[in-house]
Amino acid sequence: MLSRNGNKMVNVVFVISRLDIGGAEKVLSDAAIGLNRDASEYKVTMVCLYKKGRLGENLALKGVNIYENIMRNKFDVLGIFRLARILKLIRPDILYMTAQPITQAVCGIASIFVNVPVKAIGFHSHNLSRRQFHKLLIDKLSLFSASVITCVSESQRGHIARNKNISINKIKVIYNVIDTNIFKPRPEKIAGDRYNCPLPDGSVVIGTVCSLRKEKGLDVLIKAMPEVLKNCPDAFFVIAGEGRERDKLGKMALELKVGSRIKFLGERQDIANIIPLFDIACSSSRTENFPLSILEYMACGKPVAATRTGGVPEMIRHGFNGILVRTESPGDLAKGILYLINNKEIGRRMAENGRRFVEDNFTLDRMIQNYKDFFRGMKK
Repeated sequence: MLSRNGNKMVNVVFVISRLDIGGAEKVLSDAAIGLNRDASEYKVTMVCLYKKGRLGENLALKGVNIYENIMRNKFDVLGIFRLARILKLIRPDILYMTAQPITQAVCGIASIFVNVPVKAIGFHSHNLSRRQFHKLLIDKLSLFSASVITCVSESQRGHIARNKNISINKIKVIYNVIDTNIFKPRPEKIAGDRYNCPLPDGSVVIGTVCSLRKEKGLDVLIKAMPEVLKNCPDAFFVIAGEGRERDKLGKMALELKVGSRIKFLGERQDIANIIPLFDIACSSSRTENFPLSILEYMACGKPVAATRTGGVPEMIRHGFNGILVRTESPGDLAKGILYLINNKEIGRRMAENGRRFVEDNFTLDRMIQNYKDFFRGMKK
């Protein structure tokens, strides 16, 4: 079938385990919606191995063709044949699977029964070498048969090439982005009560948004708090997110006697309203790939102190749009936060630079165009 420009329409099938709320899921959802808007050029189908989830429901409302419940559970071998029937029906030019072991395995076997010209694997995880043996085996087989691999940072590109012994030329970087119409500076500071986040009067708010997992290094942030509070008694810390480290972190805050100066918000669906409450945004991660949260902070016009890990230095240029510090160092993190507290004018300029940097490089329209160019290039 030809598009209105005389080009052959590109028929893409995305496959993911489910489309619940999450960074990788949101990126894939946004890409599918963006491609689907150009319906004369791209035919888009989303396949969720399990339930489609909240983002999948939104996709369906936006008119994207979507299948769900291909697998009853991870041992459902018949799911392979269900996916094969869908692929045979749709006859995609490109099969784009997320780098999840179950998704890679099911897609890899199903595509044996249906000729798919291009198979692409999209990676978001950074710690590939730490996978269990059977997952490493699935990686080896699926990466060997893949036409191309995508990832979301140059750091991850090198990581995949080294750990999987793959030519770096086979790996394409498509950066994650955010919607700058949603995440944007507010003209004046908002009262926390307005968004069910009461804050002490006159406080200097240092905030972070992340899952409460070990790799996010929130224990490092909490260990940095006493030093920050010693030099700035008005400092108040806000952590938005939920996870298995919650009880441990709460106990640590009490032991370090900073419990009264920290608020755990839990999981929030209104992050675009929470970040504007911050004076300074912080990322204390031990490992990262290309965290959307840092783009969200910068888009909201907040100065950022972040650990130098993974793709973070591709987002933050030290001294220009944020401060970079060593990982695993509460002292360095405290110094970075205090520098931004004590140098408000420099922090303001960093915040302005951060917003411009996101607008110039990491907008939703840019990412959708990058995916269009990628798929069109693979079709040729």
